Amino acid sequence: MKIYNYVSRIIVAVAVSSVMAVAAGCGDVGTVKQEDRNTIVVATRGTSKPFSYTDDNGRLTGYDVEVLKEIERRDPSLKFEFKPMAVDAAFVAMDSGQVDMIANQMRHSEARDKKYIFPKELNNYTARRLVVKKGRADIQSLEDLKGKKVAVTTNSEFNDLIKKFNETAEPKVDVIYTDKASAETLNLVATGRADAAGEYEYLVKSFQTDKNLPVETVGPILQDVPTYFLLRKDSKMQQVADKIDKALQAMKKDGTLKQLSEKYLGGDYTVKPEN
Repeated sequence: MKIYNYVSRIIVAVAVSSVMAVAAGCGDVGTVKQEDRNTIVVATRGTSKPFSYTDDNGRLTGYDVEVLKEIERRDPSLKFEFKPMAVDAAFVAMDSGQVDMIANQMRHSEARDKKYIFPKELNNYTARRLVVKKGRADIQSLEDLKGKKVAVTTNSEFNDLIKKFNETAEPKVDVIYTDKASAETLNLVATGRADAAGEYEYLVKSFQTDKNLPVETVGPILQDVPTYFLLRKDSKMQQVADKIDKALQAMKKDGTLKQLSEKYLGGDYTVKPEN
């Protein structure tokens, strides 16, 4: 009986060891060791609701941030580390190697296309309209901006549009430039220091709800521009861009990207908007 029990214990031990070995081997499927994760440092504004902002609990969130968090969940080889900073500072940081990518509604331009990597898959479309103080009826189009003060964010596509318009406009638009983004342009309109601005629909909705700003969008959509993440240009980041593309494709197919857009942007901006 003792011999039988001894042999039985040996058999059980061998069986358990075999199972553990198999389990250890299977653990490599669908999992990645912490030390093997690719940490990507992401510059994001952190103060631009609904794309990138800090909520009431001090947590960084927003559409761009949550899209990357979902990509991270789907691809465990990626780990995104966020660093809040202004857009201009983000480009300096990426050029100097301090950050790897920018999550801030980036759009294509000839200069950027040469210097950086854009994923093939877009994050969302913008839908930019004119914004005026609530109740104002004399501004409905670009033509109505002649001779008026218009708040414009530097490095925005609306800035490019107004520059082009001013080449032939008489009288010209009186441009008030700011590098403080929508918070400043909308405040200038709400306080009457600017007659109008050109902002994204979903940003205006956010400021109407959260800040109770007396502003409203008017007229047709002036611009609908696809936006993307922007990555440093090298072979490592090209691999990251490919992984981002794969995840975004899956998120579009299963409806996750649409759900995030509806939650943070107030509608489905993953498809081209219509007037």
